Amino acid sequence: MVKYVISPQIPPVFLTDADRESRFENPAYTEWEEQDSLMDSEERLKKERKMRGNYPLAFDNDPLAWSRPLVRYHSGEFSMAAVQANGDMEDKCQVEVGNDALFVGIYDGHKGDTVSIYLRERIFRELLRLIQVNNNNMNENILTQVVDRMERDFLESAGRNVFVSSGCLICFIRRGRLYAANVGDSRAVLGSLKGIGQLKRLVVKQIVKDHNLDRRDVQVALRRLQPVLRDIDYYINFRTCVFMADKGLIDTTRCIGYKYLKEEINESGSFEIPSWERVPGRFTRPLLTSQPHVYSRILRHSDKFIIFGSSGFWKLMSNSDAANVVNTSPRDGIAERLATLALQKGANMRRRKYNQLIGMPKSNHISGSDIRYHNYHHFRPAYHDDITVIVVYLDQRPNREGALPEMKSYSGCDDGFQQSEFRNFYNNANA
Repeated sequence: MVKYVISPQIPPVFLTDADRESRFENPAYTEWEEQDSLMDSEERLKKERKMRGNYPLAFDNDPLAWSRPLVRYHSGEFSMAAVQANGDMEDKCQVEVGNDALFVGIYDGHKGDTVSIYLRERIFRELLRLIQVNNNNMNENILTQVVDRMERDFLESAGRNVFVSSGCLICFIRRGRLYAANVGDSRAVLGSLKGIGQLKRLVVKQIVKDHNLDRRDVQVALRRLQPVLRDIDYYINFRTCVFMADKGLIDTTRCIGYKYLKEEINESGSFEIPSWERVPGRFTRPLLTSQPHVYSRILRHSDKFIIFGSSGFWKLMSNSDAANVVNTSPRDGIAERLATLALQKGANMRRRKYNQLIGMPKSNHISGSDIRYHNYHHFRPAYHDDITVIVVYLDQRPNREGALPEMKSYSGCDDGFQQSEFRNFYNNANA
């Protein structure tokens, strides 16, 4: 295959020094770059077929798997997929499409879907309200505010739901700028193409930190949070978290909910903490926090896609592996493709193939249950957790058809859609 058939002459990236300083790329170079990337599409397709083998049929026949075809938004496309393992699908997600904006949320529930449903139903509306209060301007502080509001409101209304929790990964893209926040161990990974022509390479960046206890920096931060008191073991909070992770109670140091580990719980005759939930030791509260890691940046022409995934996906796929799949594969079915590869890896870890998991039932328990007495290896959680993956392509240009996208709301494991809260947001902004 001959490279650069349309234009063998590579246009300059920047026309002037002022363009270089402002990072405004030459439109002719941008067009050449897109044409160049299309030249290898057939080669990528061959690699994709070799990589996938017969596994697409497995995903299509899996009653616990779901995916949504590509959907266009104002400057790109997105794809969604999910796979259930627990008794309830504890992962919840949403994509909200506006005229000039996109919102993505993944809520990784733990011990049921109570908190993840709570976040899916409330956080986007509250985010838009805070943006309107700020004269329709977005900033990182608003991300922190909306997470704090969700945490405060849920803890106040928790009642006896003091052991349930959820991670919270949200991203808001508008006017060429990306804002993201994360609480828990979901991840968002940005794929960018840097360089020119054959020297072009994929650069992978995790844009928000995850807070899984396996991470060394998370362990160090947890030790530093422990108060320095003579009568308290300096590492007791750290050891308590490790105990909880080993028992399967929670794997992360940050979440929305889990009131029992954040506030003192008054036990009475009508409410007693179950023995399997009780955490021993003299740990100090709050043991966990809901403080998000926030991030923002101006999107560049070199930024090509973002992969959003719940912890169940990232337990089986590395950042670089997932990004390489997206970079070398056709767009159609990309989220399904990533979920399929994760399931394949989960099955391989126990010397099985993905198609051997078909027909294996979901768990009859919620996550965080004591697994020793439930014939664990006969159920899907022995091979994978609930999985959610969303891929957003950053085309950095208006819709080619010239029409505004419909303002719709898309949820995981749901083939339909609803009207998005973006409609009210734009109506109020124009009032």
